[in-house]
Amino acid sequence: MSRNDCERCRARGYEPGPDQIRQYSRRDFLKVASLAAGGAFGALSLPGLGITPRAWGAPLPERVVRVHCGTVQDWSFADPYFYEHVKLPAMRDMFARGLCSLTGRTNIMDAWHDLLVGWRLGDKVAIKLNLNSYDFNANQTCEMAYVVIDSLKLFGVPAADMKVFDVVRVFPTYWRNRWNSDVDYVNSNAAVWDPNATCYFPAIDTTHRFPTVLSQADHLIDICLQKGHKGYVTGSMKNHFGSQEEPADLHVLRFENICTLSASPFIVGKTRLIVVEGSFMTWHHEGDPFEETEATDLFPAGPSGHSSPNYLMLGTNMVAIDSVLGDIQNVERAARGEVTWTNDFIDMAAAGPYELGPRDHGVLVPNAAGWSEVDLSYDVLDYVSFDLPPADRQQIDAMNLELKSGAIHWSQLQHLVERYGERL
Repeated sequence: MSRNDCERCRARGYEPGPDQIRQYSRRDFLKVASLAAGGAFGALSLPGLGITPRAWGAPLPERVVRVHCGTVQDWSFADPYFYEHVKLPAMRDMFARGLCSLTGRTNIMDAWHDLLVGWRLGDKVAIKLNLNSYDFNANQTCEMAYVVIDSLKLFGVPAADMKVFDVVRVFPTYWRNRWNSDVDYVNSNAAVWDPNATCYFPAIDTTHRFPTVLSQADHLIDICLQKGHKGYVTGSMKNHFGSQEEPADLHVLRFENICTLSASPFIVGKTRLIVVEGSFMTWHHEGDPFEETEATDLFPAGPSGHSSPNYLMLGTNMVAIDSVLGDIQNVERAARGEVTWTNDFIDMAAAGPYELGPRDHGVLVPNAAGWSEVDLSYDVLDYVSFDLPPADRQQIDAMNLELKSGAIHWSQLQHLVERYGERL
């Protein structure tokens, strides 16, 4: 393989570390690297951004994928340190498999190729987190951000071209102390407001600015949580109250403002992927700490003996994702004897003048896969859910064959090997 071929492999993310190389023979790796250099996994740059993402092979907006793993965390709910109990190898495997299922690809390089529409080296990627709660309440984990960042690095996005952000909070002290990444974060102390990037909210006759971390980004990844907001679900759309200034203003006529903000070209026009970190949830208010869920047919008790959602969910459309989030939230609320929420803002976002995506209401049906007694079913949404396969020698051998054939990226096997090593 020539030096130029090697450089092209590195640009596509096909450069394993010493630990990965030791697990495979040099001949096996060179075979995969040669396929990558020859374009077997597709070119990673696309001409122009003026065409609908679907034309480039991006997933349909109605597709939503939920990946379950009962061992993604082992928190007993007896202490406030939920973030210390998240299992990174399991989360990495869940994300990679979810990414491939969302796009219909077997290789995560191809999946990112479909999702990061028009990506070229030098493009900026902004990753919106949900860090709206203080102290030890319901917040995004560092681990969830690491998973997305590390996967993007494999694809070829340099750390210098990524930033994670939530610009209306300073972030909890424990979170800032734990952050261990070469990707910078932008909080309320570091936000720079762009006077040329604004959103007008006609419901309250107010204009707000966007931060440069978003206005100067070419691609946006929206990472949110499964939690409530005292009357409606906090999902992918409401998450963007933390993507602009003065969120308190928007709580007047909030549903109209959620839709207006989500319809901004700085939001909907840049969103490439939405990820829901559903390891835990709050059933009522986003300011509450995470709580153990009721042990229902949808959320059975896991190996830890405690009940929790234990999932990641991926999609590309805010209305579709929030439709499923709202249904999941209402299953938990009903199990607690609480009134269920209509989440009218989702209906508004789907209707004119916004028309942001497909709205659907799920019903519970028996889950033939067996990892929970029931699961959701939809008429409009292309909802796919599955349990992470066992991390055993049989799965490793099967995936090793896929690697040798060039069907998957080496990191996908590595995730399974790491799970096997930790018995997750």
